[in-house]
Amino acid sequence: MKNDAIAIANYFVDKANEEDFKLTLLRLVKYVYIAYGFALALLNRIIIDKRFDVVEAWKYGPVIPSVYHSFKHNQNAPITQKVSVLINEDESGNMTFFAPTIEDEEIKQVLDFVWEKYKNRTTGDLINILHSKGTPWHYCYKEGCNVEIPDEMTKFYYRSIVANALRNDTE
Repeated sequence: MKNDAIAIANYFVDKANEEDFKLTLLRLVKYVYIAYGFALALLNRIIIDKRFDVVEAWKYGPVIPSVYHSFKHNQNAPITQKVSVLINEDESGNMTFFAPTIEDEEIKQVLDFVWEKYKNRTTGDLINILHSKGTPWHYCYKEGCNVEIPDEMTKFYYRSIVANALRNDTE
């Protein structure tokens, strides 16, 4: 099955459960976007399913709406349950559900990197990081609108983060 944003979110839910970490909706949507950005930069590929997933600039930062809407029932409570999606319904109305997962090891490495790098940052820190001047959100956000953030803009931004980190490691 093709990767999608729900699979990425479910991966972070599993990580939070393994570590007894309080994962809120606001944090989750930020982790998914950050992982998406680093995957564009490091793997040079889109790790979400563009048939269903788009990145938008919302008031509180970059959001993939499918993730937000799938987990919003948690409100501010910690998210402990993964989301399942309907994959089949037969003639008699029996439905089959599946919790999307990440199988690709390269993607898992990026997700683990993001988890370790950002799990100890406060939600306020994450908001500040993603809202700062020069970010894709900063260029795309329009009050009252959910404007799509172009993949190329996210890729360019995260490539600059990787390049700066590499440069700082060699200095």
